[in-house]
Amino acid sequence: MRIHILACLLLIAGAGFTQPTQPADYGLKAFTIESKRLGSIHFYVSAAGIDSTKPLLIALDGSGHFPLATLVKMKKHMQIVNTLDFDLLRLANKFHIVLISKPGVQFCDTVAIESDQLDMELVAATLKPSAEYNAKAGLEWRTEAASAVIDYLYKRIPVNKQKIIAYGYSEGGQVVPRLAVINKKITHCASIVGSGLNQFYDWITAQRILAAKGDITHQEAQRRVDSLMAVFADIYQHPRAADKEWDGHTYLRWGSYGSRPALESLRSLTIPIFMAVGSDDKNSPIYGLDYVPLEFMRLDKHNLTYKVYPTDHFFNEHRITNGNEEVISHKQQMIEDLLKWIGN
Repeated sequence: MRIHILACLLLIAGAGFTQPTQPADYGLKAFTIESKRLGSIHFYVSAAGIDSTKPLLIALDGSGHFPLATLVKMKKHMQIVNTLDFDLLRLANKFHIVLISKPGVQFCDTVAIESDQLDMELVAATLKPSAEYNAKAGLEWRTEAASAVIDYLYKRIPVNKQKIIAYGYSEGGQVVPRLAVINKKITHCASIVGSGLNQFYDWITAQRILAAKGDITHQEAQRRVDSLMAVFADIYQHPRAADKEWDGHTYLRWGSYGSRPALESLRSLTIPIFMAVGSDDKNSPIYGLDYVPLEFMRLDKHNLTYKVYPTDHFFNEHRITNGNEEVISHKQQMIEDLLKWIGN
């Protein structure tokens, strides 16, 4: 899975004076679990119908250290940038929707940039990850924190225990298979534009494809692959290093996901699995994901629903019509397919 922090940010309108910076502004109730092992786990549950019995849907977002909401102060106005998924929040009438902050990341942070307009590259460069985030952010923390949240809510709010759904988007799609392995309360696992094979493989196949297309020579592709292999070898030699980085993330982050490719967890699950994949996704390329249904065939497993959409990482299809680009969203189609799979 190619990691691009900026690609994980969603913009909402908000150039006025009142900005949605609190969980309640999004219809969420805030909770905190204090864990000796994990530290503070901050999470948020849809407030509408929280006292009603509904299925539990744990939604794990993508990579990066951004808060669920970021207030960006520019020279002339302010604007909110979000990583939370509004399409999921709209399902609060059907599910208890649960969002979890990353370690060392508050619900909302504020960043000031010297610009007259929103510049996401400048925002990303200005909002630095905390030391706690760098020391903990990886597959282990995200998996164990989400498992603790499920156990906490299982006892404290009315949950339809026949439907506890682990839903992960992008990096979150890599977390939920492992989460479903360690927490047996989970009844459904939905990995959305996540990964299958070892994510490092995406960088290697990208170079081979460039060579096959004639964009670079095969010799250049091999030089790049050799360079990548050297980096990957160093990461595997130092998988817990929080002070070494590659491509915007610590070795600890890379090492944790590289040590447990999603396919290993997926093929061990017997619960229903839903995978949504974009065939034009540059962030989570389909090449390592198409191997998953093939592996399930080999193992004679029938618990996988594998859906491919002609889209990018955000379920947008890009068509050229009469020389003009047309963007068609398939996000609602994916949500409808998800709901049908869950049985709602």
